[in-house]
Amino acid sequence: MADISESVCLNHPDTPAVTRCASCNKPICEKCIVTGNGGLSYCSKKCAENAIHSVKRVDQVLENKKKVDAKSRTRGIVIIVILLAILAAAVCFYHKNKEDVDRVMKKTERKINRTMKDTKKSIEKSLPSSSTYKRDREKMVE
Repeated sequence: MADISESVCLNHPDTPAVTRCASCNKPICEKCIVTGNGGLSYCSKKCAENAIHSVKRVDQVLENKKKVDAKSRTRGIVIIVILLAILAAAVCFYHKNKEDVDRVMKKTERKINRTMKDTKKSIEKSLPSSSTYKRDREKMVE
């Protein structure tokens, strides 16, 4: 951006600019300066009002972000507490019903092994005995 000493006021082309508007960045002379919002210089009351409005809007957005972040943290904590409660209930259930759970697990394991053997037999029956695929797979197992 050009040095302010090389600029002229947009409202008074024959007058050198002394600063730039804090809102729109237009070069302005001493006569055009409107002071506002903590001593900043603006080219008009409209720019000063826009700056104040922008600051308020940014503050609102930041406040909303804080609320959303707080809700998100709370939601995360609630989810963790629920998962821990479920885990504690599962551990408690297992310890109270250990024999039943172990019996069901062994029964399920036997059922899975039986199903695997049946599936293997079914696949072996469906392949012709002269199959090179079958011979190659049998050699891999041996």
